[in-house]
Amino acid sequence: MADPIAPPAASQPAEAVELVCQAVSGGDLEAAIAQYEVGAVLRPWAGDPGGNADDVAGALIQLMDLRLPLSVRICAVVPASGLALVLGERQIAGAGPDREPVQLSGAGATMVRRQQGGSWRIIADAWYLSGPRAGPARS
Repeated sequence: MADPIAPPAASQPAEAVELVCQAVSGGDLEAAIAQYEVGAVLRPWAGDPGGNADDVAGALIQLMDLRLPLSVRICAVVPASGLALVLGERQIAGAGPDREPVQLSGAGATMVRRQQGGSWRIIADAWYLSGPRAGPARS
């Protein structure tokens, strides 16, 4: 059954990044994905050259599987004719589902585009999270 309440729309460029963090922290994949345009790319481990830069849902699910809050501190917003670059620092910390400590933090750069109607959605997102248990799960 679909949620009768639509995910919030970002009214400012930085709000799109903040809404993703809130949705990931709350385990709401639909609300997190709603902040990205169709065809957007996400690379949560930008320092991993083999990382998947196309699967937004897959990357968000990996983060949600940690079952820890994701926070962001916006450092700068650089606007340009219908686009904006949002620079920030993200952090995930706590005990993961296996009770092992997780401490990931790092800088990120997010490109957002103004939509018809004035809201903002992410078109490209790159984070560099590092620390214990950083990077995508390996087999």
